[in-house]
Amino acid sequence: MTRPRGVMPALRFPQSLSAGMGIGTATALVPVFLVAAVVGYAGDQSAPTLPGQQPAEKALPQSSFQSPAGKRPTTPAPGTPRPENNAADRDRTRQAAQIEFFEKHVRPVLAEHCYSCHGPKKQNAGLRLDTTAGLRAGGDSGPVIIPGQPEKSLLLRAVRRETDSPMPPKQALPPTAVAALTQWVQDGAALPPDRTESTTGDPRQHWAFRPVQEPPVPNPPDPQGRLRTDIDRFVAARLQPLGWSLAPPADRRTLIRRAYFDLIGLPPTAEEIEAFERDPDPQAWEKLIDRLLASPHFGERWARYWLDLARYADTKGYVFTEDRNYPFAYTYRDYVIRSFNEDKPYDRFLIEQIAADQLDLGQDKRPLAALGFLTLGRRFLNNIHDIIDDRIDVLCRTTMGLTVNCARCHDHKYDPITMADYYGLYGVFASTHEPKDLPLIEEVRRTPEVIAFENELAKREKDYQAEVSRRHQQQLQKLQQPEVLARYLQAVWESRHLSGEQLRNLARDRDLSAFVLERWRQFLLAEQKRPDSLLAVTFQAAGQLAHLPEKDFAEQLAKRLRTEASKGPVESAAPVPPVLRTALEKAPPQRPAEVWMALARLWTEAATAAQPTAEQQVLRRWKEAGGPVDIPLSDFDKIQNRADREALARLRQKIDAFRASNPHAPPRAHVLRDNPAPTEPVIFLRGNPNNRGPRVPRQAPRLIAPNAGPFRQGSGRLELAQTIAHPHNPLTSRVMVNRVWMHLFGKGLVRTPSDFGLRSEPPTHPELLDYLAVQFVRDQWSIKRLIRRIMLSATYQQSSQADPAVLQRDPDNFYLARQNRRRLDFEALRDAMLAATDRLDRTLYGRPVNILAQPDSNRRTIYAFMDRSDFATLFRAFDVASPDQHAPLRYETTVPQQALFLLNAPWVLHNAKAAAQHYTVRLAPTPRDQIAALYRLLLARYPTREETTLALDYLQQAPNPPGFPPLAQLAQTLLISNEFAFVD
Repeated sequence: MTRPRGVMPALRFPQSLSAGMGIGTATALVPVFLVAAVVGYAGDQSAPTLPGQQPAEKALPQSSFQSPAGKRPTTPAPGTPRPENNAADRDRTRQAAQIEFFEKHVRPVLAEHCYSCHGPKKQNAGLRLDTTAGLRAGGDSGPVIIPGQPEKSLLLRAVRRETDSPMPPKQALPPTAVAALTQWVQDGAALPPDRTESTTGDPRQHWAFRPVQEPPVPNPPDPQGRLRTDIDRFVAARLQPLGWSLAPPADRRTLIRRAYFDLIGLPPTAEEIEAFERDPDPQAWEKLIDRLLASPHFGERWARYWLDLARYADTKGYVFTEDRNYPFAYTYRDYVIRSFNEDKPYDRFLIEQIAADQLDLGQDKRPLAALGFLTLGRRFLNNIHDIIDDRIDVLCRTTMGLTVNCARCHDHKYDPITMADYYGLYGVFASTHEPKDLPLIEEVRRTPEVIAFENELAKREKDYQAEVSRRHQQQLQKLQQPEVLARYLQAVWESRHLSGEQLRNLARDRDLSAFVLERWRQFLLAEQKRPDSLLAVTFQAAGQLAHLPEKDFAEQLAKRLRTEASKGPVESAAPVPPVLRTALEKAPPQRPAEVWMALARLWTEAATAAQPTAEQQVLRRWKEAGGPVDIPLSDFDKIQNRADREALARLRQKIDAFRASNPHAPPRAHVLRDNPAPTEPVIFLRGNPNNRGPRVPRQAPRLIAPNAGPFRQGSGRLELAQTIAHPHNPLTSRVMVNRVWMHLFGKGLVRTPSDFGLRSEPPTHPELLDYLAVQFVRDQWSIKRLIRRIMLSATYQQSSQADPAVLQRDPDNFYLARQNRRRLDFEALRDAMLAATDRLDRTLYGRPVNILAQPDSNRRTIYAFMDRSDFATLFRAFDVASPDQHAPLRYETTVPQQALFLLNAPWVLHNAKAAAQHYTVRLAPTPRDQIAALYRLLLARYPTREETTLALDYLQQAPNPPGFPPLAQLAQTLLISNEFAFVD
């Protein structure tokens, strides 16, 4: 789009700004148009420029974060009817609410209970309930829904079990489900429109699931010779039936700026722009693309897009008392940057991120860091089921645009993905673990600093292990105390018929270790199988005695012992051995629990006797090697109490923090390893791990590998990775091509970049999408070649100026009749400010930095420390992707916080002062020359005559507060102008 060259407003400053908004004197010295972005305008101001229109010469410039294409909202005049007062609008609102009710309360019931027999795969009795058309048509018995009449609707009668064939046949629906169906039919049975061509047929014939085939390239008329590439021919073939054509080519200044931001995320200098504008070589554009693709900053720009998908962060989120940091997360970020710079084939890039540990990497172990793609997600309070679900989600949505995790609790409501598919993948990741000792991925020169770090780390680790051993011995001694032993023996007796979750619940309620309790159970079971085991006999007798009625317990116990002593064992009861009877008579128990205490004392005395009797030799077996309380150090984590866990966690946090923060610590990778024996997964019914269904094999979803069998190699991660990255997978190449197109045009050919399922929007240019996918694979999955192919097209090189008639009919640029004007994301805006003021630290790779701390860090924004549990307000304000989940695209908001930051943040003011003090500005002999130097530094051009006049007037009239002179104020105005923050 064309806009006025001038960016300077009529420089006026409201007198009440400081008092009215609480902004200090220095920061109040800003143009009034930015104040408008925060507090709004009163009165009749010039409207913002619309795409395709020439703005008025005196139009008020906009702030960087006020949409240049939108009009200011207007307030209806008093008495104007509100839209919802219109009957048609009310009907639409009611219809939308009813459809929402269907999606939230009715479709889930149908999906869980009905789709297996009346869905995409089977249509018993000719009835299909997963599509709008099927619900309306009914089945062999006619319509099943009569809107407004639930009592006459066959569907309702069947679920109420009022027909000869009640549904579901085996078990009635819950009352809440029947009530939801009844309300839906009573309210009119509103249904959403079917959204794809495949919903009325086999869902596997959906456009995204069909094999990628190279389409014939169209040959539309080209009287102007504009159609340079096959991409242009596909686009023109859609435009010409509408009577439209590509927009005129952008000028060279616009093109080089577009290319710089698209490829390396930094602005070109004035000298680079002028050199490109003067270059007479017909291949100048091609050479520019090649040079930028070869820049090491290319990886920094494009890695950020991938890190959004991978939900990259340097912390875990809330994880109780364990260390919340991922100390070596940065090695994954660096791996991604390096991979883009090296143009690593995309299929290899994917395989390494899923199964790098399964590959023969040779001497270069750096690709192990690729596994951060799976391991660096949220920890969900260490709920392993949620962690695995997150890994399945990020893997399938990123690589294939599939929302597989929708099948965690029931078969996918829309796509042909079953619970068996989901739990087949679940089994893959449940068969892996994260090792405690992370592998080194780079050799480090043993400098004195490195040796000092290693020595200090070894000392801290030794101290930590000593503390672990000390606490381990404390716990073992505690388990041998009579009071604790008695509680375990009683729990073993009372849990004789319990197992699994019930046993764990009992241990938790008694404040016992379930691990130790199970060891005691197994030990005593083994003792019972030994002939004449005094341990088993005394335990059995104590259990029966403790089971005597609590009323008059002491008298009944004494009577029982006297009877045993005089007449022998009581019929149907275990005999009380003399050694136990003597112990009980020595200190008669008054309550049942004291019987267990007496038994525990008997056993501990036997175990500690200096000269044990023959009986004591037998009774002390519980304390021997391999016994229930002989717990090795490797199992200490299973018997720790809360105090142990917290104390050791604090020590470990200090060690991890030392390892993570020390610049001399060698880099390591957060990896996965396969378990010795893979998990054989089962379906969790309704997603509940305690409600286990049938066993399923570990394998890829049938949608992408219909003829493949179960995985055989370990967990199956490598086989899964190879399946995803296979050239015949119809989704992988399409999804990545669409992502690349989106980053070059602002919008993808498919507007739902991480959902290519049946609920996705169809591609705007399906043949072009498949053509690019074919070329992508044919070019050995080269992302740089794909980008180059797109950027060499006339479609990419169009102006963003729109024909008014085309703009009216296609405001969203669905047909690509122009390039899209785009606002810089936060990373590019911040990096551009640093680069323009000559402050940018261009160092590649390394540990994260706190870009919000003082003094300011001048590293590129991709190296910022990303904290899940304390995600910076500044990042939220500027729409930076949340690291809590996969983020396929960023929202673009315009909120007051953005303008307030640009107006007031010390970091912005520092950049403005740095620009005003730049040597090219500082050495300029006159104010006019200083203005020219400032424009050239920040906007890479000279000011117009009008801009120079306005700036001179401002420099003469503006207040001059300490520390922020008028020239710095002028620099701030340029830094936060639309011209700086938008790419045409």
